[in-house]
Amino acid sequence: MSRKISLPDFISSFNEAQKEIVESVDVFEDTRASIKAKKDKIIEAAEVIRDDYGFVIPIGGGAIDYPEENRMEMNYYLNNPDSDFIIIYRIPVDREKPVLPSMTQVWEAMSFHERETHEMFGIDFEGHPNLVPLLLPPDWKGGYPLRKDFKGEGVE
Repeated sequence: MSRKISLPDFISSFNEAQKEIVESVDVFEDTRASIKAKKDKIIEAAEVIRDDYGFVIPIGGGAIDYPEENRMEMNYYLNNPDSDFIIIYRIPVDREKPVLPSMTQVWEAMSFHERETHEMFGIDFEGHPNLVPLLLPPDWKGGYPLRKDFKGEGVE
């Protein structure tokens, strides 16, 4: 969509047109929409968000840890230059087997954010072109510093 679209119009349009790939689309704040794709449609939904709705500017990405629920969530923040709102593309992650397809195949600029998330939360991004350490020392063996149960390097 190259025309300016309001948040309510986006929610209505996306919910109606993308029922087969989307679990939920909600208003998160006055200027943010939250989208959750069906588990087997993660890349397809991302391509629709980019190609059909113009969210071509990746702003950032990162994970949230919910140890009491034994899960994490990867969030991608996206902008359409013709809209006044941001999309938070939310993807549930199994905490015991944290693996997701890499969004670098949709938005190449997500590379840095996935590398950081891999290092800090231990999420593996399948298909990432360069999932090498970014922030921690090469000999780091202390676990994942941004998980809520992190105790410190070398602490078991």
